[in-house]
Amino acid sequence: MTDQWIVRVQNREYGPVGVEELLEWKREGRLIRENEVREANSERWFPAGELPEIFGDELSQANEAATATGSLLVRRLSFGEILAASWQIYRRGFGKLFVLALLVVIPTYFFQLAAPFLELPKPGESMAPATVSAVVVFVMLVLLIIGWPFSVGATQLLAADLLSGKDPTLGELFARAKPLWTRILGLGLVVYGSYLLWTIIPLWLALQLAEGQPSPGSLLLALCLLIFTAYMVARLFINFLFWQQAAALGNAESMEALRESKDLARSGTDLPRLKRPLYRGALIASLWLVVVFVRKVAIELPVVAWKMRGVTSFEQGLTKIQSMANSFDLLTCLTTLVSSLVHAALQPLVVAIFVVLYLDTKRTWHRPPND
Repeated sequence: MTDQWIVRVQNREYGPVGVEELLEWKREGRLIRENEVREANSERWFPAGELPEIFGDELSQANEAATATGSLLVRRLSFGEILAASWQIYRRGFGKLFVLALLVVIPTYFFQLAAPFLELPKPGESMAPATVSAVVVFVMLVLLIIGWPFSVGATQLLAADLLSGKDPTLGELFARAKPLWTRILGLGLVVYGSYLLWTIIPLWLALQLAEGQPSPGSLLLALCLLIFTAYMVARLFINFLFWQQAAALGNAESMEALRESKDLARSGTDLPRLKRPLYRGALIASLWLVVVFVRKVAIELPVVAWKMRGVTSFEQGLTKIQSMANSFDLLTCLTTLVSSLVHAALQPLVVAIFVVLYLDTKRTWHRPPND
């Protein structure tokens, strides 16, 4: 809690004062829950009743009646508090979170195993490997389409329940996630389709311009396309920051959930940057990308280096890399399996962080009246 606070009563401001003064004012009846307060270094006013250090007993009674929608969050949390709450969610619900992550990891793993064998055989070779691979890929895609929305929805619901002190069974989570399946799948297609549309097409055009004998004009145009791609990815990240949480935990339907995600991500402009949802979300996403990179390097790079032994030229290296990309041996299968399981074990922590951040942001955010 900050050292200095300002109290506003009937448009008159008092302070800055410390915690002890606030407690004394409360005992004297000069400070009540409805009075507005703000930190001395912030312009955001909120009811004094949201200060647990001052009205702790009343807040405890309110928290006992809190539901899984996140009403447990009574004030904007610090970044450290968000991480601490997320770790508690992750620790208490690790087993269930891991099982829910496997709904996506297992089909993806077998899809990766089968995909390299989809190539049509050469004349005289058997069609069996390609046929089996096609069947496996199709089945895994179906399982992924079915399981992914359940995994997303149930994971968000479980994290919110654990935050509010509940511990639902997997059966209860699946039953509650079932009505959300269509919404999450549809929004997922919109979100990831938008990323593909605004990244693949500009990047493809930039590569086309850079091929052959590029002129200064074509290189400049390619650079502009790359800058445009980076700009669009940043815009999409802002708009879709909380889309999974809004789809699973919010009351909005379909596209309205995307609007809520955008509004929440852009809220808190009166706060210091490190307290704004967008900056916190960007920091969390950046750290997660670092973790993913480290995971892949730590697990897969030693195997790649071992397979590349004996390569003495650039051409040999390219040939070896292409060969590894188009085939799977036992060592590669085991490496991919370990990498997938580690991913399944770590990803729920990121989900928990975003759930806590979403609920904390929503708790202190109000839609503008003209909306």
